[in-house]
Amino acid sequence: MVKIQVNSQGKAYYTSAGKVLLAPEGGSSGKYSLLERISDDSNNEIGTVSGFFTDTNDVEYVVVCLDAQYRLAQGTYCSNTSTAVTGLPMYSSWAIWEAKETATFNTQKILDFCTAQSATSTACTHCRSKSFIIDGTIYYGQLPNIVELVDICKNYTAIQSADTSVSQYSSLGFPRRSDRTWSSSQYTSTSGWAVSNGGSTGIYNKTTNYFVAPVLEIPNAV
Repeated sequence: MVKIQVNSQGKAYYTSAGKVLLAPEGGSSGKYSLLERISDDSNNEIGTVSGFFTDTNDVEYVVVCLDAQYRLAQGTYCSNTSTAVTGLPMYSSWAIWEAKETATFNTQKILDFCTAQSATSTACTHCRSKSFIIDGTIYYGQLPNIVELVDICKNYTAIQSADTSVSQYSSLGFPRRSDRTWSSSQYTSTSGWAVSNGGSTGIYNKTTNYFVAPVLEIPNAV
């Protein structure tokens, strides 16, 4: 028997694994809700909705933080820091919060740059190695932008609690107090945005190995 808990408004939902999460107060008006568990078409739970992101064309994406089993303990943003990633904006401390580039856009630009420069991005390559069929569409893992990564940090307790793989992959769980976590957002030719092991945002050398938490971006149409 599954015991359902409710919040003050009488709202609740639970995962197929029987774990209960309080329904969020906010979220989106689209198909998905914040902290909803996501399964692929084979009915495998793969991640949790960690937030929403709207691009420059006003297209809203649901951001799915993939479970611990799909993460990477150590990965680099880019091995070549002689020039900035081509076509990827460089954002200063305040401007970054107004960035409209999706994780999908950023990840592709980093991979294209690495191909052209005979360089590597173990973080982006790892993310793109993950793919899932959801409602008949294939979605690939992406390295989250810094806004999406902050949303993961804001909701890490609920994400960790809902993760059906974290008991087996405990070293890849949240919070990351022992390591920094990469985003795909760019600061300069040599530095990218990441979340520190203390939970704050910062800029770090792209060649350094840090934690990688892939996401999916799914159009959030009703």
